[in-house]
Amino acid sequence: MSFLLKPDDPSDYRKLLTQCFVVVSDNAPPLSAYHLDRRWSQHEIVRRTIETIICEMSKPSNLICSGYDKHTRSSPIVELLTRSAWVLLLRRVGDGVMVYLLKYSSIFLSLPRNKHCQVAGFSISDLYPKFSKQLESGYHHSSPKLGSRKKRKRVGEVDSMHCRKMCCQKSLSEEATVTTATGNANNEGDSNGKCQESSNQITTKSRKRLREFSWQRHRKRKQLNFQETYSPTPCTRNLSNRDSVSGGLKYGFDTGLDLDPKKMSLHCSCCLVLQTVQKVTKNAQINRQSMFYKLECSSSVIPRKHILNSLKPNFSGADVLFKDIFRLSDTNITAQSMPCFHSNECCLIKSTCLYHSLVRLLKNFIRKAQSCRHLRFLDKHCAIPSLNQTANGSADSMLEDNEFEINSLEQGHNGVQLEGKLPHEKFHVFHTTICKRTLENTNHQFEPSQSYCQEKQVVSFIWAVCRSIVPPDLLGAPSNWRILRRNISRFVRLRRFEKFSLKQCMHKLKISRFPLLSTKHSSCYLSNHVLNYRKGQSLYVHEGCSEVNDAIHTVKHNILESWIFWFFSCLVVPLVQANFYVTESEFGKQNVFFYRKSIWEKLMNGAITCLKEQSYRLLDTASVRKIISKRSFGFSKVRLRPKENGVRVLANLKATSRMPVKVSSLKVQACALERKIPSHTKLIKYSHFKSVNCVLHNLHVVLKGLQMKDPEKLGSSVFDYNDVYRKLCPFLSVLKGGSTTMPGVFIVVSDVSKAFDTINQDKLLSVMKDVILNDEYLLKKSDQVLCTKKSLWLHQNLILADQYTNVESIKFTSFVPNCSLHSVVVNQERSRIITKQELYFYLSEHVKHNVLQLDKKFYLQDVGIPQGSVLSSLLCSFYYGHLENNVIYPFLEKTSETAAEDLSGRHNHHDASTAFKTSKDEIILSSPKCILLRFIDDFLFISTSKKQADRFFSRLQRGFREYNCYMNEEKFGLNFNVDQLSGLSSKRVYVGEDGITFLRWSGLFINCCTLEVQADYTRYLNTHLSSTLTICWQGKPGHHLKAKLCDYLRPKCHPLFYDSNINSAAVVRLNIYQAFLLCAMKFHCYIFDLSSICRLSTKSYIDTIERSIRFMHKLMKKRMHCMDCDSDIHPIFAVEKGEVQWLGLIAYIRVLKRKQSRHKELLSLLRSKLMAHRKAESVSSMLQYAVDDSHSSLIWKIKY
Repeated sequence: MSFLLKPDDPSDYRKLLTQCFVVVSDNAPPLSAYHLDRRWSQHEIVRRTIETIICEMSKPSNLICSGYDKHTRSSPIVELLTRSAWVLLLRRVGDGVMVYLLKYSSIFLSLPRNKHCQVAGFSISDLYPKFSKQLESGYHHSSPKLGSRKKRKRVGEVDSMHCRKMCCQKSLSEEATVTTATGNANNEGDSNGKCQESSNQITTKSRKRLREFSWQRHRKRKQLNFQETYSPTPCTRNLSNRDSVSGGLKYGFDTGLDLDPKKMSLHCSCCLVLQTVQKVTKNAQINRQSMFYKLECSSSVIPRKHILNSLKPNFSGADVLFKDIFRLSDTNITAQSMPCFHSNECCLIKSTCLYHSLVRLLKNFIRKAQSCRHLRFLDKHCAIPSLNQTANGSADSMLEDNEFEINSLEQGHNGVQLEGKLPHEKFHVFHTTICKRTLENTNHQFEPSQSYCQEKQVVSFIWAVCRSIVPPDLLGAPSNWRILRRNISRFVRLRRFEKFSLKQCMHKLKISRFPLLSTKHSSCYLSNHVLNYRKGQSLYVHEGCSEVNDAIHTVKHNILESWIFWFFSCLVVPLVQANFYVTESEFGKQNVFFYRKSIWEKLMNGAITCLKEQSYRLLDTASVRKIISKRSFGFSKVRLRPKENGVRVLANLKATSRMPVKVSSLKVQACALERKIPSHTKLIKYSHFKSVNCVLHNLHVVLKGLQMKDPEKLGSSVFDYNDVYRKLCPFLSVLKGGSTTMPGVFIVVSDVSKAFDTINQDKLLSVMKDVILNDEYLLKKSDQVLCTKKSLWLHQNLILADQYTNVESIKFTSFVPNCSLHSVVVNQERSRIITKQELYFYLSEHVKHNVLQLDKKFYLQDVGIPQGSVLSSLLCSFYYGHLENNVIYPFLEKTSETAAEDLSGRHNHHDASTAFKTSKDEIILSSPKCILLRFIDDFLFISTSKKQADRFFSRLQRGFREYNCYMNEEKFGLNFNVDQLSGLSSKRVYVGEDGITFLRWSGLFINCCTLEVQADYTRYLNTHLSSTLTICWQGKPGHHLKAKLCDYLRPKCHPLFYDSNINSAAVVRLNIYQAFLLCAMKFHCYIFDLSSICRLSTKSYIDTIERSIRFMHKLMKKRMHCMDCDSDIHPIFAVEKGEVQWLGLIAYIRVLKRKQSRHKELLSLLRSKLMAHRKAESVSSMLQYAVDDSHSSLIWKIKY
């Protein structure tokens, strides 16, 4: 093979041979004799091969044919396969081999960043099953599923899995529904938008349950009378031989052993029911989603449609509940059964058998649940603050003054309710208004002390209700109550996206602590023959007895798991849902907050009042139908998120929507006469609509492409750290002018007040007319297959391509997002043309007719644009970019001319900028230099002229009336004095213990003197650090911990913090040290919460820490290498690997040292590794500066 590669070959040819993959298909014919004949050029070979494949197959599956134009005989793939490297390869291998490779092999060309592009062969994207079945036609979504008919079910035929799947939200009566379809229909909750815009679904809702026929009622009455008449005759089962002892006990168990039914005579029905209880799935988790954002109020302790509210407290209702708890149905019980004939000797006292004991308890459970006085428990454990209480925390007087007594749990089954009492604690409060004006106008409706309930209060309420309605026997022995309550407390304290598994529900619960499942009542699982067999013989002689014990234990364990899983998923969750509005907040990070429904209703009413007064107006149903009937997307549902000074309106634009359509009464009567639906039901017809973001996806792609082609129209917009780096790094280089000294600079930081809510809609549409200029736009689609260790992931990319541009200008790298995983790009040349009129129609409908639904009412936004839309950031950037290009930039040009005259005398002022004085080699610029950056609505202005910065600040204070743009006065930040006002008094200014002053801007700390960049950690100050975490107890906790630490470090591994062109060597190392400090704090919080369920070994912790340190260094080097600056300045990373390791060890040691009682062994190992490190002997001044606590005083204020 040496003839393929020669020493003088070009680099592109070497890259083709070494980095290109060629995979020959197994079905390919063998290669014929090898010849070096070259009769055709590479262009002719590629074209003839493609045309041959097209002639042989009507729909060729070879990617080499994608996008091939028969008239021009060209395509992007043809251009790739006819480059100089392929021409040279043709000379080396000849025509025959080249045709064979193109026709029978899959070719993958190398792309930057560990990616490849497939240009020939069978598309590997079709290997992904989820997407290979989808039909593509002009990017329309796949056809929706037709509505299906649901068979009516009577009360006795309820699906046992229904409550578990829906978390007990649908009652038995709601199961009796009939669904018919006209046209096409889809589910409302489909967030992918896979539904037609004009699909109708007719749903019938039963007004009342139909009465059963007389013969059905008579048969049921006979069965009930027969079952409730207990005979003293003992239950017997005949076992033929010794093998049937061990085998008969495993019939119906999920134990891997089988029982031959022929060896048994007749099965007692109640015993057989217990044996058919299936094991709960190992990875079963409690569905918490139904708790969140529920506005519906309930008159009972549980939701109105809960199964407990639909049953009667009799044997039939208890039997239905029994089957629902243990996931049984009539098909689970074999036909070879007899009614129960248990004696009082072989089962529980005062009961015939375990099955009937459970049914008796469940009847009591149903009766108590329906008569529970939940409001009394709410007022007692989650009291509403009185009207005369203030927001300073005086609400603690509403709590009872007696603590929860653990000793009270040791009392017997006396039927007395034991409820937890909480000590004095202050309520967490926040103002319930959105703006100051609303607070003044609605002060008579809202009190400042409106608060959420603490987690302790919620747990106390849940436990009190459970002790009131759940029979004591189902809660186990009194010693078990403390454990069960602790598990409930862990469930309530979960953060927003944490999961709660069955293992956590069962944590420390034991079968022996449930009297119903005790050993002396094991006769309920066995026949009398087996019991006598076990009593008369020793366990050592008969080997089957151990298997009998295992089988009994398995049945007990399955029963307990099923009950506890139902208890949490179908009782605890509905209790929270019915009595509290559960949500996260902006000030609490990932923590979950519980508001009483009455409090949240008042808060929401205040928010609705503010919406009406500001920019939203109420719409009737007819107006909403008129608006959405003209377009393919519908409306957005809104919820409120609490924040420190009010609430924020959040719209869900990702979900589909549906609207009921009126149906004439004649049609209802006609359907009833034809017996398609019962005459007493109400016919409801729905029109389904796609999600807003789904319809706007093509518009987003076009605007994103225009942003890349013409970034000047967005003004000074930056969207991420990469944009900030590319603009700030060249400016700092010019400012320094090759010197190590920074001239005096003046900084202005400001924020637009309610940026999204104050945008002038007509002005925005006028601005976008200047952006969308072409009559047509070409969209091209490709697939990207991501290769992971376990599976393949398919990511579909859509880009804007100019249809008049030459094919060679369309780069395949534009399809590739920034992803570190190895992937293959598959370009199948799927494209479509979208017109300007279509784009502008959707944009106008989205901006001018933004319909929101809040609490079953509709509102229209008259001012501003919706937040949460896929277009929100881009529209805002184009809008303020137009403001900058037409107003701010001309203003800065005028100020620059006047500021140049007195630039030399500027350094004599007496304010905060005196820190900018330098030595004799101070830089004096001939003209002021300035830069303006804006992240959405957050401005950063830097200038070497104080006069220019002063005038810019004054201009921002006046606002821009034409654009309805005004700054938030409380969010200005300056590093100089204006009109005898100190700029350092702003909230945007932070001064550390070392005296260094920073200005906060978009998550960054800008040094007021040197313009060095550090990370802003002030957002962690007002809450405990653990509120920002999401703990994973399931699966492999050690593996999850390693991944989490890497995720904590990833956002701070950017060249903006470690490039020596921006920061000094000492600050670069300080940024590394601070990143490790925060990671170490999160490490402590994570393992502290993890220890409640499991504890990892110290060696595992050491390996995790060392892995995070290696990851930090590797990722920093990789991102430095990948960063391609637009100018001639390239990133400089001058930090050794040993320095990173030393900084990481120091950070972990200092953080864990403050919690040394929990980490003694781990600290000892870390110190030994630090002593063995080569940097420990000679620490440079830069490292000493980095680990000085005075430079990281902000980090040490974080609570962890």
